Amino acid sequence: MRLYAKVESTKTITKARLHTISTLTSLSLQCNTNVTVTADGGQLSNDAGLVLFQEFLHRINFRQLANQCLKLPDQRRFWKASMIDIFLEKLLLDVAGYLHDSSVNDWQRDPVLAATLGSSRLVSQPSLSRFFKRLEDADLDDFRKLIWQVAALAFRLSGQSRFVLDIDSTHCDTFGNQERSAFNAHYMAYGYHPQVVFDQESGLLLDTLMRPGNEYTGKDSSRQLFRAYRRSLKAPASSFEAIRGLLRQNFTRCATHMASTFWFDSRQIQSLGSWQKRP
Repeated sequence: MRLYAKVESTKTITKARLHTISTLTSLSLQCNTNVTVTADGGQLSNDAGLVLFQEFLHRINFRQLANQCLKLPDQRRFWKASMIDIFLEKLLLDVAGYLHDSSVNDWQRDPVLAATLGSSRLVSQPSLSRFFKRLEDADLDDFRKLIWQVAALAFRLSGQSRFVLDIDSTHCDTFGNQERSAFNAHYMAYGYHPQVVFDQESGLLLDTLMRPGNEYTGKDSSRQLFRAYRRSLKAPASSFEAIRGLLRQNFTRCATHMASTFWFDSRQIQSLGSWQKRP
């Protein structure tokens, strides 16, 4: 389903038009006070739904969180869009479901995105390619910090105090000569084998670790769980769970020294060893 919206400057809206807008489903943006979105059937953009996502990012101060967490390298002398601007455009591109970065070239001619984001913040595909080329290993750790800060904000707003850690690995296909790409016999494909940690209660992503495609599923799972656990100590956690066979013996040994109550999935009994006799 395609979403269409009409975007117009509030400076040009007459009193009669304001009365009409009040009777329609409309939205005055906080991220850009000069823009009002109305769903009156105008066909200005195929990506008008992204306006709502932009507004959501603005209301949670996502740009401020990104500036605090990300220290992206930038040696450019002349530029219009900052590194954070490029990152946010890539985020919007993924949310919209575009598979190729070349789609941003069309966005430069999109009136809705130009009005809400600002035409100077819309970059071309080569700018995205150079953005990724500048990233280093330390920058990936900064992105992990940003992931946690967004999740922590959601926990504070919801008052959540119970966390169920759902850790698993997944596969990302790669094409061409990608760095550290390897063949994974389970998926019968070349790519990466990242490890992800979700909170099953809220469905929020807590952490992720990029790994080569031939890394074993459970490698570093204990470190990932402890990382998520330590961060969750700021809230009164009552339950933690690890699923899909990623538990390791060192995790179960260290867990005995923690004050929280741990519940383990029944599929973990074999990997728990002596723990299966504990209450």
